[in-house]
Amino acid sequence: MLKIAVIGLGWWGKTIVDCLQESDRVRVVKGMDVDLEAVRGFAESKDLPLTDRYEDILADPGIDAVILVTPHGAHEEQVLAAAAAGKQIFCEKPLALTAVGAKRMVDACTAKNIVLGVGHERRFESALEEMKRMLDEGELGTLLYLEFNASYNLFAGKPDARWRQDPKHAPAGTMTALGIHLTDYIQTLAGPVRELTARMSHRSDDFPNEDVLTVQFLFESGVLGTFASMATTPFYQRMTVFGDRGWAEVREVANVDKPNPATLTWRDMDDDIHSRTYKRIDTVTMNLHAWVDAVEGKGDYRFTPRELLHNIEILDAIVSSIESGKTVTIG
Repeated sequence: MLKIAVIGLGWWGKTIVDCLQESDRVRVVKGMDVDLEAVRGFAESKDLPLTDRYEDILADPGIDAVILVTPHGAHEEQVLAAAAAGKQIFCEKPLALTAVGAKRMVDACTAKNIVLGVGHERRFESALEEMKRMLDEGELGTLLYLEFNASYNLFAGKPDARWRQDPKHAPAGTMTALGIHLTDYIQTLAGPVRELTARMSHRSDDFPNEDVLTVQFLFESGVLGTFASMATTPFYQRMTVFGDRGWAEVREVANVDKPNPATLTWRDMDDDIHSRTYKRIDTVTMNLHAWVDAVEGKGDYRFTPRELLHNIEILDAIVSSIESGKTVTIG
């Protein structure tokens, strides 16, 4: 059983500890947070030892791995330190805020034979797995175009959201909270992005900066696509792919805090419309267990180092395009 320390016991760090309470593959043996008093009650309820020193975690031979649930800007330094200490690493999204930083992290882990896990759960969702299968097996024909939207007002109108609303730590509106999940999934459908154009607008006083994001993609495969995200509308997610033999669309009103089902709808060349509903499953634990399997040599992790890096290249290009107002070529 892998012995793990969770670094950062905020909202999502607590969620991960809760998810792993009944795991027969992972045991959380220590927690670390910079504000011990704020998390002491939670830690005591889980019988979880605490420290506020990351160095103590890395020096502890009884800890095999770390799960980093910290502000985005801290990820690079923490991953590099954990890799140097020989710890296995699972890092919450986004892996990094720049492509240069992500490459340093991926290279450091590769050099030490460390499996770098990432907190992207969308690849494990049943409806999205089925939509990808339909594409991969040719049921929708040649992929022509994709159209995605991921929007949520979770941090709107909340002054205590702090760094999650700060463009230095969370650039491009909800891109680091929601969009980064979708660009990871999108690359599994259409392959690498060749170039993109991104724009932002400030429309609502409920968010302190730009709250509307749109991105246009050109993939190396020739597929075109668009992505939109709003930080001030109620939760909404729609993922649609169009092929020359049919289209498929996943609509969601569910999130980790909204356990509602997802609906997959598709239309074939006979003009028949089909629909299937999928209940929410614990994709957080599924992803963590898949990472543990890879760490223990029981299979390949679903995310390749190249895909981990490319998703941050996409994020980096989106931020650059917003700042410059120009189309950005990747690679």
